[in-house]
Amino acid sequence: MSRVIDEFQIDKYRVLKLDEMPQKIHGKYKIRGEEFEIVPVYDSPCCIAVQSEQSFIGETVEFI
Repeated sequence: MSRVIDEFQIDKYRVLKLDEMPQKIHGKYKIRGEEFEIVPVYDSPCCIAVQSEQSFIGETVEFI
């Protein structure tokens, strides 16, 4: 699991900067018990994106 240390909004997507990325293969993200589909992110190390307008600073991301 990783922790969200920063974030910003691009259109309908929230880009989350994490403290670390997992090495295991995953198909979804789980934050606060809610599952999110993977949104491709390019050229942004330790970042993921989810379709949401919520803030996730300090939350834990589970890779499932």
